[in-house]
Amino acid sequence: MKTNDLTFYKYDTEEFKFIKMVSDLFKIEDLKSVHLKKPEYQSLEIFTNNNDDQTYFHKKFYNKLNGDWIEFIQTYQRFIKQKICPIFGVKNIIYQTTPTFRIQLPNNIAVGGSTDSQGEKYGWHKDSDPEYNHPLGEKNFIIPLTFARDTASLFLETFPKSNKFNSVDMNVGEFFRFNGSECIHGNKKNLTNHSRVSLDFRVILDKDYNNNFVKESKLSSKKFIIGEYYEKI
Repeated sequence: MKTNDLTFYKYDTEEFKFIKMVSDLFKIEDLKSVHLKKPEYQSLEIFTNNNDDQTYFHKKFYNKLNGDWIEFIQTYQRFIKQKICPIFGVKNIIYQTTPTFRIQLPNNIAVGGSTDSQGEKYGWHKDSDPEYNHPLGEKNFIIPLTFARDTASLFLETFPKSNKFNSVDMNVGEFFRFNGSECIHGNKKNLTNHSRVSLDFRVILDKDYNNNFVKESKLSSKKFIIGEYYEKI
């Protein structure tokens, strides 16, 4: 039986300064309070997959990432090389070119859904669903930049097609792997008073990679090939 592959790993936050870099970017000491920078966001309607990455916070992060944030990119690539490659016993791996920034604000969700996706599981999906197009074989990773529990965290199917879900506790100083291409995952409305901030990315091994995979990411319009959605380290 296939599993959700949920596995936790430790890393040194002083060696890989993701939290400090993102905190400095938003000029705040504690990222779980970052929503206080823009209190108007606390009363918005639930995000959809058309606007969940269009907030002030996303724009500030990606403007920096796509500009001159050399320290961040080098740290990310070093993290892939030193922390991810050893997990799979390889020296080289195909990885998502830049990580995805996630923020789950109070009273909202991090990843929205389509108009035909409603109820408590609004926006819940598998990455291989037609709405997202990711290839099977990808390995999902999340690096929490804040502690998160319950409604501020990720809900993950216990194994493919089980339709049973557990929340994943997110701890600073840890990162975790899961089978996002085959297991449904998503968020509930964040009923805590804190923001959840995290980075996520995907990797794929040579044996699972198909350079002729024709589908594109519906969010970035990039093909799932090296030189577009992926790079190789």
